[in-house]
Amino acid sequence: MKKSSKLRIAIFVGILAGLTLLSRIISLPGNWNMFLVMWIPGLAALLTMLFTALPLRSVGWRFNFKWMAIGWLLPVSYGAITYGIIWLTGLGGVPKETFLERARFTMGMSSENDLLIIISAFFFISLVNLLPNMLLSLGEELGWRGFLVPQLIKTTTFLNTVIVSGIIWSCWHLPGILSGDYAAQGTPLWYQVFCFILMVVSGSVMLAWLRIQSGSLWPAVVFHATHNGVIQAFFDRLTSDTGYTGYFIGEFGIGLAMVSLVIVFLILKYVKVKPVSRSINTVYSEI
Repeated sequence: MKKSSKLRIAIFVGILAGLTLLSRIISLPGNWNMFLVMWIPGLAALLTMLFTALPLRSVGWRFNFKWMAIGWLLPVSYGAITYGIIWLTGLGGVPKETFLERARFTMGMSSENDLLIIISAFFFISLVNLLPNMLLSLGEELGWRGFLVPQLIKTTTFLNTVIVSGIIWSCWHLPGILSGDYAAQGTPLWYQVFCFILMVVSGSVMLAWLRIQSGSLWPAVVFHATHNGVIQAFFDRLTSDTGYTGYFIGEFGIGLAMVSLVIVFLILKYVKVKPVSRSINTVYSEI
């Protein structure tokens, strides 16, 4: 039985809320809990597709290596710009000695050349660890960009699509932030929430643009996995605290949010955004 996109979205949000609540009650040991949480949006999408007879092919499974490369480059670029500004202005120091020690140990390198260690760590985190990170980010992106964005874009404009999907994405993170399970230290909670929502809504523009332009889910998966790797495991850990650094770095600082907003402005102003890609139109004509 065919269902309207609005009904599918409502069902998805309901299942998403139920699974999220269940995950707050049931806690698995070790990294399994993180895996479960990150796959909640994907599970909600798969269940919605099952209940509403939406073909699995509508997610966009084909590989598009050009757009996957762009998906890798975007978070690397805004991360480098953000932290470059922070380091040059003294808002954060570089390098952090504990990062260098752990990097040498993890990669088995004994070189005293700090720059070589930093470069090696960057490629280890952003490329070697990309596939494991993609397994986690696939869970989220299957829900947000595999299901939600294509359904929203059928009913409204691109701008409304990214705003609505960004707000839902942000709200889904709020229980973890408010409980302290997923948050920063040393800055007010209201500030963390503000910066995080600003960053996520900005990111939703880039991710939805990748999904729609490429007709594929994988560029968004690569983007999400690369962001988690280079921001959380590389740039954040490479940066030392100079006093107020926590207000500017990471997903709960203002730096990433502001740089992401600039990139979003450039995309919306100078890059043509198709209302619906050919590949999505092809799938929709079959549903």
